[in-house]
Parts: sequence; C-alpha cells; structure tokens
Amino acid sequence: SGPELFFSEYVEGSSNNKALELYNPKTSAADLGEYVLKLYSNGAVGATATLTLSGTLAPGATLVICNAAIAAAALPSCNQTNSSVVNFNGDDAITLERNGAVVDAFGQVGFDPGAAWTSGTVSTVNLTLRRKATATRGRTPPAAPAVWDAAAEWDAFAIDSFDGLGAR
Repeated sequence: SGPELFFSEYVEGSSNNKALELYNPKTSAADLGEYVLKLYSNGAVGATATLTLSGTLAPGATLVICNAAIAAAALPSCNQTNSSVVNFNGDDAITLERNGAVVDAFGQVGFDPGAAWTSGTVSTVNLTLRRKATATRGRTPPAAPAVWDAAAEWDAFAIDSFDGLGAR
C-alpha cells in the first residue's frame, strides 16, 4: 500500500531530554489524524500512554515531538511537546500506528530487555539514534523470543545530540 510515516530519530538523553522524529516518505501530504503513537513501558503488552496526532505532514517533511521538559537548546526543533508518550526510557517500546495497524515500531512490544536494547555501539539508552539513511520504511520487530536488533536500523550519536532533529 505504499510508504508510511516512520520513526527517523530517537533521543533518549539525560533527564527529560527525549524526542521522537517522524518522517513522511510519501509523495503526498499525510493526514496525521490517522496516526497514533503508543508507548509500552517496561515490557508492557498494553500501551501505557497514547498520543493521537493531528494536522498534516508534507511529503519529505518531519514531525518532531519532544518531552515538555526537554532542554531549551532542543526546543526550536520541536513541533510539539508531550509528556506522556515522550517520557520513555531505554527499555520502553514505542509504536506508530495508522488506522489501528502498526506501521513502525521502536523496540519490541511485550519484551523488557533490562536497561536497554544494545547491539554493538547502538544502545537505546543515553544516546541519540538516527535511522540509517538507507531506511525507506518502518519495521515491526519480531515477537519474543527473537530480539530486536537496533544496530541493523539505527546509527548512534552522543547523548543529548539535538542537531539532527527535524532534518531527516
């Protein structure tokens, strides 16, 4: 059915320095009202927080949702703030759903990896992760016992790196 929005950046930094960037790879604007973000904390199988998006997202554009208490240096890159869904830690999974179907997932719903998912130099805690430039679509990780491999999809950058937010 063509490309869908997907996670293109994930910031899990110090304190409340947390952000999610969504990218629209479509050739047309996306109706954000069809999309919901869901947070699954600590291996939960049911969402612990949800955020229904609104508005439209132009083709090739990004939407950056930041924790309401993110560092002032990151605020200019934030399109909106939210403290429930963007209050994750390195062991929490996040899904992006369109009309009830998962179109992208970060982490692995229903699985608690301990402090973080770690693969090589990529960890989901205390780093900024950017989707590899070769990524053209989202991905739903495998169900347990298979483990999601963050390094296969993401490049790691230093903690509290905000310079890529909004840039895809």
